[in-house]
Amino acid sequence: MKPERIFIGDGKDGLSYADLLGFANGAKSVRRVIADENPPSFFPEFVLSLACGADVALPDAANIGDFPQADLPVRKPRFDSLDALANAVRNSRSKIDLFTSGTTGKPRKISHTVQSLSRSVRVSDAHSDDVWGFAYHPSHIAGLQVFFQAFFNGNEIVNLFGRQKREIFGLVVRRKISHISATPTFYRLLLPEPNVYESVRRLTLGGEKSTGGLLEKLGAVFPNAKINNIYAATEFGTLLVSDGEYFSIPQSAAELVRIDSGVLCVHKSLLGGGEVPVDGQWYKTRDMVEFAPDGLRFKFAARQSDFINVGGYKVNPSRVEDVLRGFGGVVDVRVYGRKNSVLGNILCADLKTEDGAEADIAEIRKFLSESLGQYEIPRKIAFVSEIESTRTGKIKR
Repeated sequence: MKPERIFIGDGKDGLSYADLLGFANGAKSVRRVIADENPPSFFPEFVLSLACGADVALPDAANIGDFPQADLPVRKPRFDSLDALANAVRNSRSKIDLFTSGTTGKPRKISHTVQSLSRSVRVSDAHSDDVWGFAYHPSHIAGLQVFFQAFFNGNEIVNLFGRQKREIFGLVVRRKISHISATPTFYRLLLPEPNVYESVRRLTLGGEKSTGGLLEKLGAVFPNAKINNIYAATEFGTLLVSDGEYFSIPQSAAELVRIDSGVLCVHKSLLGGGEVPVDGQWYKTRDMVEFAPDGLRFKFAARQSDFINVGGYKVNPSRVEDVLRGFGGVVDVRVYGRKNSVLGNILCADLKTEDGAEADIAEIRKFLSESLGQYEIPRKIAFVSEIESTRTGKIKR
């Protein structure tokens, strides 16, 4: 690790790796609970807790009240070098408690270790000069995996989390960002974009369903980037990787991943500890898939809990969103249900357009009728300046 290199920051007031070492050696206590949403202040505390072998919980606003906030005084070692600090983190036996998003109820606790979260990390000279754009909530499992990839290679981490489009592209240029990992919702906020950014060599998408259309648009903006679509979850980390919207189960995982009645299931041996419900040997992810015509590859359709009952019909909001994004000028969209005493729910859509203008709703409905059934066409369509997202960067249902 190079002491003078930026560890994490926004390109102006960054914390260097030398600063990180000084922080670790100067701290009098370690955090057992870290609920900070700001990556530059979150990760130094996280590194210190792991290096000292302390168990650490990473709650969010929904469950922070369940945790005591007292720090833990420890007799911690002195770290003589950055390599010593990194090795202490790499070999840490700390238990790391993460929490599911809680979209279907109270967040569930999932316990991981540094080793389980860094299974896919690759450390080599080829990665020594990578510059990572960090675009996740820091306690999101994908954010932690990005962090370990960057930290163990001594890379600069540029904080993109919560920033606006022009700020993000400005940082890509100024810091020569080479790698970005984010949700599809994050990437959609960057589009449309007339300029190209040649420094970026790798883009990964995860946390939500990605479509071929989005991947194609990103390829035009980042022409030198290899683009990977990743399927992962808090319960088991990264599971599947693809270069498009269709996935296949690799031979190495043939006995550990299966599809049962259209739902992806994962063997319990791949799961983290904690509150993960299993049916015998298997965890049902509730993620529904659709097979390609070849019957071998599949794409993710929606989560079972996302389907909306409209007059007895089960509507997949992701399908409606995909069609709406094909209407000229629409940048992003959120489809959701609103309770109705007659139909159970009525379908609603929030649309964000390129220039903020309101399109003709009759034309939108006509466009939708060419691909969707009448029950799938939103009754209420509103034009909004922003699409609401969750703390982890996904569309908020």
